[in-house]
Amino acid sequence: MVFQFTLLQLMLFLICILGISLGIILLPILWNIKKVVENLRTLVENNQESINKTIETLPGTFENIEKISSNVKETTDDLNNSLPVILEEVQHVTHATKESIDTVSGVVENVESEINETIASYKKDASDFITYFHIIEEVLLLIHRTFFTDKQK
Repeated sequence: MVFQFTLLQLMLFLICILGISLGIILLPILWNIKKVVENLRTLVENNQESINKTIETLPGTFENIEKISSNVKETTDDLNNSLPVILEEVQHVTHATKESIDTVSGVVENVESEINETIASYKKDASDFITYFHIIEEVLLLIHRTFFTDKQK
């Protein structure tokens, strides 16, 4: 017995065999996909209320994000405008502080030199306790004149 096939019949036969083979191979894969979809369906059904709440709050959340971003932009714009003024004020304060420190330093140096001169002059003539008492008196008068006469001017 001889079977004769045309080329068309042979191609059709091979395509059918290939389709059946692919169907057999894809059947377990499709079965697993079906299980996953069923699990997802039950998961979505169980969490439907939470999902709806989340979806309902999204517009409010986006509005809040928009307000926050506009507030941040306004704040940075305000900082860009006020920061140079603040830095200038800080510079003035530090300059005034430096001048005050220089002035106080000069006053302390003057008081120191006056005290040293007074002590040196009295050391030459110092022979008893009363002389040292006069030295302390002179130093106190000198300090009093230095600090209280500057305030009156």
